[in-house]
Amino acid sequence: MSDGTSYADIIILALIAGFILLRLRSVLGDKVGNDKPSYFNKPVVIDVKPEQVVTLDEKSLKPRLRDEPDQYMLSVSDSSIIDAVAAIKAKDASFTATHFLNGAKGAFEMVFDAFSKGDKATLKMLMSDSLYQEFASAITDHEAQEERAETTLVSVQAKEITQASLTGSTARLTVHFTSEQVRISRSKAGEIVGGDASHIHPTEDHWVFEREITSKNPNWKIIET
Repeated sequence: MSDGTSYADIIILALIAGFILLRLRSVLGDKVGNDKPSYFNKPVVIDVKPEQVVTLDEKSLKPRLRDEPDQYMLSVSDSSIIDAVAAIKAKDASFTATHFLNGAKGAFEMVFDAFSKGDKATLKMLMSDSLYQEFASAITDHEAQEERAETTLVSVQAKEITQASLTGSTARLTVHFTSEQVRISRSKAGEIVGGDASHIHPTEDHWVFEREITSKNPNWKIIET
């Protein structure tokens, strides 16, 4: 191949390459590297609706106490109990005789269950020290006997508050309970040796509860049964 022919071929190839570059530039533009096409730079407009804002004033931020009537006290006519309960409420606004009686019923059930199981820890939690000692001694005596008395609580109702007082910050309330109980005796082997498991005894009790009203501890102690 001659030198003239080689130069001509080079010139033709250069012209073709230049034409191709011009075409590419017209299609892609003159940006190079990692530049993004122009449509990435267009602002995106989002139609956002304004949020509904609820403004709370100072009063609405404070918890509202419900003025619930003390249902039990609506039926009480004994002025001494009414006055004593009112005095307790004056020192403890959360106190209601209705809720107290519900708690007293629960305490009665817990005492029976704990005594039957020999659960001294629960009895100690529910009772004054002196009353607890009486129950703990009774449990020890029962465990030493050949025959054990067993009392099963069938049902119980905290019927009414029969006495109420507030001395200083010490409140005392006496509760009249009615219950149904089954009383039997078992041998150490577990056999029934006395009583009738099918016979229900109606029983009445008066328990006295005490609490320091100004104390942070909300629990009442049983001081008499």
